Amino acid sequence: MIRYGIHTGKQNADPTATFEAIKRAGFDAVLVNLSGSFDNAKQVEIIRRTGLDIDNCHAPWDKINHLWRDTLEGQGVFEMLRDNFLECGRFDIPRVVLHVSSGNDYPPISEIGMDRMARLIEIADKADVDICLENQRFFHFIDYIFAKLDCPRLKFCFDSGHESCFSQTKLALPKYRHKLAALHLHDNSGVYNSDDHLLPDRGTGVDWDYVRRNLEGYEGVISLEVKRIPEMTLDEFYTQALSAAKFVKS
Repeated sequence: MIRYGIHTGKQNADPTATFEAIKRAGFDAVLVNLSGSFDNAKQVEIIRRTGLDIDNCHAPWDKINHLWRDTLEGQGVFEMLRDNFLECGRFDIPRVVLHVSSGNDYPPISEIGMDRMARLIEIADKADVDICLENQRFFHFIDYIFAKLDCPRLKFCFDSGHESCFSQTKLALPKYRHKLAALHLHDNSGVYNSDDHLLPDRGTGVDWDYVRRNLEGYEGVISLEVKRIPEMTLDEFYTQALSAAKFVKS
């Protein structure tokens, strides 16, 4: 049975109406962010009371490039991720999605960065949480981490929009398909840096036939990471979003 999910972003106010609309539309799960100002424990309680599962949490990515630098900011990023992983463990969220670099002005892969990654894997393992590395502009960070820190906890999140507008390839999904455990599905114009987060098939950037071929046999949640359309009501938007998710795989 195919299950469908949608990313809900940071919550800064009571999200009950949003989660109820997501459930009414027919979604099975949500992808959460625990960095908003609304109480995380209350957010999780509302989601589960509504009858939705939490498929994963997007780890914070603020200043993520500092993870690779031997600085106080780098240590701060490590502690931010550590706390997020532990919180996911407390809430029984099974996996986190992690950016390991950002932008074009990235630092080199470093020994201290790899040491921090190794320690984060140990923390995630104790918290019973998987880490899904997300494709960004470049693959060499993910390649190196997978090669040097071979661990069952390390998995892959495929972001269709990032592949289309950042790396502009069709390499990430077949390359890491064997580690695939999470999806961020969305569309864009295909122009470099146009990370529009449109509903699937509302843009021209993503080759959805290619995505479908590579998702054949995938049993995880078919999950969108799209921007709300403000002109639509919650029910209108999430109903259209579910149709878009089914367009990808049904």
